[in-house]
Amino acid sequence: MNLSTTPLRIALLAAGLPFTVSSVYAASNDVDEVVVTATKREELLKDVAMSITAVTAADLELRHDSGLLDLTEQVPGLAVQAVDAGKTRVIIRGQNVGSVGATVATTVDDVPFFMSSAQSNGAFFSANIDSFDLARVEVLRGPQGTLYGASAEGGLIKYVTNKPDPSSLSGAIRVGMLSTSAGDSKPFAKGMFNVPFWDGKAAVRVVAFSSETPGYIDDAVTGAKNINGVKVQGLRASMLANPTDALSIRATYFNQTIRADENNDVEIVGAALTPAAPPPNKFDRINGMKHSTLWPTNTDMRMQVGALTMDYDFGDMTLTSATSYGENANTYTSDISALNLAPGLNYGDFFGAVVYGQPVVVAGRQTNFVHKLNQELRLASNDRAEGAKFDWQVGAFFTREQVMLDQRYTARSAANVSTVVDPPIGTGIIPASYKEKSVFADVTYHLTDRFDVEVGGRTTKVDQWSQVSLGCCIVYGPGTVYPKFVSSENKTTWSLAPRFRLSENTLLYARVATGFRPGGPNFPTPALPTPPTFLPDSTTNYEVGFRTTMLDGRVSIDVAAFKIDWKDVQILGLVPTENGPIGINGNSGSARSQGLEWNLSWRITDNLRVGYVGGYTDAKLQEDAAGLGAFKGDELPYVPNMASTLNVDYKRPLVDGTNLFAGLSWSNVGKRYTDFSPSADVSEPHVKLPTYSTINAQIGFEIGDKYTVELFGQNLTNEVGVLTYTNNGSRLQRGTGVFTAPRTIGVQFGAKF
Repeated sequence: MNLSTTPLRIALLAAGLPFTVSSVYAASNDVDEVVVTATKREELLKDVAMSITAVTAADLELRHDSGLLDLTEQVPGLAVQAVDAGKTRVIIRGQNVGSVGATVATTVDDVPFFMSSAQSNGAFFSANIDSFDLARVEVLRGPQGTLYGASAEGGLIKYVTNKPDPSSLSGAIRVGMLSTSAGDSKPFAKGMFNVPFWDGKAAVRVVAFSSETPGYIDDAVTGAKNINGVKVQGLRASMLANPTDALSIRATYFNQTIRADENNDVEIVGAALTPAAPPPNKFDRINGMKHSTLWPTNTDMRMQVGALTMDYDFGDMTLTSATSYGENANTYTSDISALNLAPGLNYGDFFGAVVYGQPVVVAGRQTNFVHKLNQELRLASNDRAEGAKFDWQVGAFFTREQVMLDQRYTARSAANVSTVVDPPIGTGIIPASYKEKSVFADVTYHLTDRFDVEVGGRTTKVDQWSQVSLGCCIVYGPGTVYPKFVSSENKTTWSLAPRFRLSENTLLYARVATGFRPGGPNFPTPALPTPPTFLPDSTTNYEVGFRTTMLDGRVSIDVAAFKIDWKDVQILGLVPTENGPIGINGNSGSARSQGLEWNLSWRITDNLRVGYVGGYTDAKLQEDAAGLGAFKGDELPYVPNMASTLNVDYKRPLVDGTNLFAGLSWSNVGKRYTDFSPSADVSEPHVKLPTYSTINAQIGFEIGDKYTVELFGQNLTNEVGVLTYTNNGSRLQRGTGVFTAPRTIGVQFGAKF
C-alpha cells in the first residue's frame, strides 16, 4: 500500500470508520586498492573489520548504476521496497517490518542525509543520490550506531563525492539516450568541471546533471501514454582550499530534484473482493502496463544542503569540524478513491454515497518539510609512530530536525475533477522537532603486528516534541489543536571488533555491534487524544568475516556470516479503542535475521574477469506481533531469502590506443513477502512474491584516454518481476502492483580532458 494513504485509513478508523569518465574496465572487486572511510578515517578496504561493500566510480559507470534499486544488484544484503520515484524503503540484512522510521542511515561525505525521527515517514525518506562523479558508494552492513548515531541500527549508505583537485584543470561530459520497450525515449546529459586557483592551493569542482527515465505505463481512464517518466536534475559545487599544509577547508553545496507525473502502479487482478481467498492469477496484469486513476499521483522531491568541513593537522592528531544544513521539501498527490474500506466498498464509493450524494474522487496531498542542522567535532590520531599501540578518535555530535507534515484530503467531482466538493474530508498539520546530542570514542589496540582489537562506544540523548492540528471537516469534525507531546530518551551503543591478519592479503575478523532507532511521541486523534509514546528499538549484530586476495591478486574473496537480534521492534499497528481500532506507532516483540554474504572475483586472464556477489538472509519474527497481525516464524517483508548477481567483464586492446570492452550481468531475486496487515479482511497480508531474474549488458569502445562510446541494455529479457503488490486500490475492485521496468536500451558518449 502506498504509504501516503496510511494516515487516512488511520483517520477514518479513528473516526469510527471501519554520478569523471574513467577507464570503464577499471571496475573491480579488488580490495587491495580500494580506500574507504567507513570508520571516519581512510583505510584500505581489505583491512576494515566489518562487512562493507565499496562500489567504486568505475563500477558505477560500468554497470550504469544510477540509483538504489541498481545498487541492490551489486551489494550483498541490500534490498529496497521500491514503491515509486518518491518512496523507496532501504533494507539491510532483513531489518524491516513496515514501520515508519528508517533503519538505515544515509550520508553524503560527512553530511547526515536522512531523517532520524519517525515523525514524517522517515522510512521512505532515503536520499537516492545520482551517481555521476561520485568517488564511490560505501554500504556498511550491520549496526553503525557507535560512529553514526541513531537510526543506523541496520547499516549505512555513504555517498562519497570526488574532491576538487588543486593540481590540474579537468572536465568531463556524458550524454546519451534511453529508450524503453513499449514506452518512450528520453535524453540525459551530465558534466563536471574542475578549476584550480590560488597557485595550486585551491580548486572548485562543479557537477551538473539532468536525466529522464522513460515512461512505459499508460492510463486506461484518460488515455495518456507513458505517464510514469521521472526527471532528475541536480547541481553539486565544491571548493577546497589548503591555506597551509596543516589546514584544509572544503565548502560544498548540493541540490537535487526528482519529479514524476505518475507512480509505477499497474492494474492487476488482485483480490479486492476476496482477500481471504485470492485467485491464483492475482499478479496478472490487466491489459499490459496500464494504470487507472482520475486524479494524478505526482511526486516532487527537492533536497538541498550546504556543508563546511575543516581539518587541522597538529602532527600527531587531526581535528575535524563538519557543519551542514539541509532542507527537503517533498510533495505527493494521490488518488485513493479505489482503496478499500471493506471488500467491495472503497473510499470513493463510501464518501460519494454517504456524504456527498454524487460520485467523487478522494484526492490526497501530502507535503513533508525537513530542516536538518548537523555539527560534528572529532579528534583523531594520525599514522602511528613505530612501536605505538593505539589508533583512536573521540568526538561530539549534534543534530536538530525541524519537521512539518501537512496532509490534506478533499473530495472532487468524478464528472469534473477540477471541481472541489465541499466540505473537505480533513486536514492534519503536524510540526515536530527532533534533537540528538551524543559523544563517542573509538580505539584500536594493536596487540601485535597482526592482531588488534577495535572498541567503540557512544552515548546519545534524544529529545522530541510534536503537535497536531486537525482541520475540518468530515473525518475530524471541527478543527482541533492538541497540546505538544514530548518525549526524551538516552541510549548507549557499542562495538567490539577483533581482527587477525593471517598474511598481508588475508584478514579474519569478528564484530559485535549494537544500534538503535529512536522512539517518540505518537499523534493524537479524536479517538485517542492522549496516545502513549513508543519506545526505541535496538539491534545487536554478531558477525565473522574472511577477506583475502590470492594468485597475484587475480582472485579475491570476501565472505561474512551474521546474526542480528532485534528487540522491542517498532511497528505501525492497530490498537483498540471505544470508537474502534486506530493506527499508532508501537513496539511489539522481537525478530532475528541471520545469513551469509559473499563478494567473489576472479580475473581469469588479463582481459576477462568474472565476479559473483550475493547473500542469503533468513529474517523472521521471534514472537507474535498482534498489532501487525503477524506471528512467530513469519518472514520479514520485502527481504529476499536469496539474491545474487553474476558479472562477466571483458576488455581487449585493438589499435591506436582503442580498447573494446563488454560486460554482462545476470541477477536473481528470490522469494519475498509483502507487508503484514492487521486488517487482513481488507488488505491481503504477507503475500509471497515470485522470484525473478534480469540480464543487463553493455559493449563499447575506449578511444585513447579521452573518449568512450557505448551501447547498453537493461532487463534484456523483458522480465516482468513483481516488486510490490497490493490486493486492492484500482478501479473496478482490482489490485495494483509495481513491476520491473521493461527492456531499456541506451546509447552513451563520454569525453574528458
